[in-house]
Amino acid sequence: MANVESMEMLRDLAKRQSDKAVEDLGHLRRQHRDAEARLVQLEQYRDEYRQKLHDTLSSGVSSSQWRDFEQFLASLDRAIEQQKRQLGEQQTRVDGGMHRWQGEQRKFNAYDMLHSRGLRERTYRQSKDEQRQSDEMAAQLRRRQQDTGHGL
Repeated sequence: MANVESMEMLRDLAKRQSDKAVEDLGHLRRQHRDAEARLVQLEQYRDEYRQKLHDTLSSGVSSSQWRDFEQFLASLDRAIEQQKRQLGEQQTRVDGGMHRWQGEQRKFNAYDMLHSRGLRERTYRQSKDEQRQSDEMAAQLRRRQQDTGHGL
């Protein structure tokens, strides 16, 4: 039956698309984890630098050193804010990837169900055809036996 083969082809295509969506989602999640790690690293570095500033302040610093510390901390704060934005953008991409994968998986499940239904229907029809052929052969055999029995 061409319909079953068509459904099988569509199901296989949908499976490949779903698998690709999962692979892409995994890539997006790795990028998200990397972005999170960079953010944590920047925040830790800022905290360490602030601690260094605090320790240095106790021994006294010049105004130029103080300005350098402040400028560097400000640049770290900007980098952290930029990394937070990138992390948010990456989360949006992960959410989109998840949505895409779910859609591809639903499509695959639908084609898989239709394919399975088609296989069951074909098997049922084949069984009915075999039963009909068996019944016809049995009826022909009975007629022959009856004809042979009446001809004597």
